[in-house]
Amino acid sequence: MLRIMVVDDENIVIDSIKFIVEKNFDNVVVAGSARSGREAIEKAEAVKPDLIFMDIRMPGINGIDAIREIKAVYPQVEFVILSACEQFEFAKEAVNLGVTEYLLKPVNRMKIVEIIRQAEHRIFEARKKKKMELELKEKFERVLPVLEHGFIYSILLYEDYNQELEKYRRLLDLPEDTGYVMTLEFGEQKQSGNFGNVIGSNVLSQSFYPQLRDIIKNRLDCIVGPVMLNRIICYVPVPAQNDDYSERLEAVEAGKYIIERISKRVDVSFRMGIGSIQKSENVLTSFSESIRAIKHTKENEIVHIHDIPEEAKINQTFFNIKEKQLLEKAVLGETGECLTLFSQIYDELATNSQYTFEDIKGRFLELMVVLHRQALEYDIEDKDALKGRSYLREFLDIEESVLLKNWCKAQIEVITLGIKAARAKRCHYLISTAKSFIDANFHRDISLEEVSRETGLSPQYFSRFFKEETGENFIDYLTRIRITEAIKLLKNQKLSVKEVSYQVGYNDPNYFSKIFKKITGLSPSGLRE
Repeated sequence: MLRIMVVDDENIVIDSIKFIVEKNFDNVVVAGSARSGREAIEKAEAVKPDLIFMDIRMPGINGIDAIREIKAVYPQVEFVILSACEQFEFAKEAVNLGVTEYLLKPVNRMKIVEIIRQAEHRIFEARKKKKMELELKEKFERVLPVLEHGFIYSILLYEDYNQELEKYRRLLDLPEDTGYVMTLEFGEQKQSGNFGNVIGSNVLSQSFYPQLRDIIKNRLDCIVGPVMLNRIICYVPVPAQNDDYSERLEAVEAGKYIIERISKRVDVSFRMGIGSIQKSENVLTSFSESIRAIKHTKENEIVHIHDIPEEAKINQTFFNIKEKQLLEKAVLGETGECLTLFSQIYDELATNSQYTFEDIKGRFLELMVVLHRQALEYDIEDKDALKGRSYLREFLDIEESVLLKNWCKAQIEVITLGIKAARAKRCHYLISTAKSFIDANFHRDISLEEVSRETGLSPQYFSRFFKEETGENFIDYLTRIRITEAIKLLKNQKLSVKEVSYQVGYNDPNYFSKIFKKITGLSPSGLRE
């Protein structure tokens, strides 16, 4: 049904158009009329017309101004101007406002019929097109999760997934060829720090998954995968850029937003790992990194792979579950657990008649090569056991199973102890870098973000890392350095308390005095006296 409103200060015009409509149309109705511009503006909201016949000269607000006001609120409404006189300025303004027709009174009946019929056709076609667009959008929204789930499964399940990903990239209209993987894990928090009751969490997730998906989509333009046990994997396309640090901060902030929002609605613990930005052919690397990053998280925490100082890449393709665990423990420098796992792996292979000594030796050759590669990546200081490629010659010369076992255990011990030392050295370097920066800049207004950028870590992870390594948080350390320096400066009678305050980084002397007394038990003046 096409709805018309007629605005004219002459009843004869309103009645004439009503008569023409009733006589010639079945799907058109004059839904309302007005005698002035002000009345037309007020009635437009109630009538919701598709087409308005508008007189120009009326008491109060004229037709042009009324059109302008109505257009501002209802831009889709079409207008036909009725005028008793031809005025160029009015006609020009009407064109600017997108008026459909400018008619001079008296108006021919057939002209009115023609204008309404054309408007009817345009408006009905526009409605039909809009309906089709909405139907298509609704269908796409229904199939979108299926496509997104297929994209994630392609990353995880296809050995050669590039061709599959390219198909999904076209279907999903992904603009970028680079991106990172964000993995969200949930469950019941256990004392060990791991999440328990994975199956129960999987069942529970079916109820909150739609909410979580909406929260993620509200914050990030990304691909959201299905629930897989107690994990949801997301792929976030981003442009390749030089400022990887800024992208990391944005990813961590997005993760924080997502966990905060869903935690308010669901009584479940969450944590998140974020991988590095990779091209599409290497996106599986980003996924593996996100899983490794999760292992460093606490409840409701987000960790980016680059926020882990001791993180090194590892290829685990050829190893079974226990061998993967051994390599993961080796990366953490956990010597005892690595030796225990190795003994279990050795015993499993040695007691299986299916394997010959050469089979076992070949299997451990793969393991030792990866471990030695780890040693090189951690830049472990040269030791006899790690010099050049001599370990390969030694390994190949072994002909007895007991010698093989003992040789491998000795190598594992040297490598894991070296990695542990390298990790400690790396952590010490980062802490030293942070402290040196603070010590050199405490006299000005420095922030956690500024210091964390110096270390290459994101602010959130740096805050935790600094506290764990030093025993005090960033602001406490900064305050201690400032107050220590203030005490030295206060001994100089030439400097006022205000001057001392400014020199140690406090712009507000009153706040400085408050902090000083809290730390020392004395006011700055009291200490000086």
